[in-house]
Amino acid sequence: MAKNRMLLMIFISTIVTITVGCEKTPDIASPKCADLDRITNPVQKAELLKTCPRSGAAFKPSDKKSW
Repeated sequence: MAKNRMLLMIFISTIVTITVGCEKTPDIASPKCADLDRITNPVQKAELLKTCPRSGAAFKPSDKKSW
């Protein structure tokens, strides 16, 4: 009986571990940032680039930190 309980607990914990977070999809940081490539107005684009610095085709590395 104890062996069956142990196997059941191992099985349940394995299933729970595998399925945790499967239904969650990552959210877009901001819907405005997702539309950055489609915006043609340069004023709006410059304004969004201030709030979404890592979007676009070119890679922009972060500033170096000195801890």
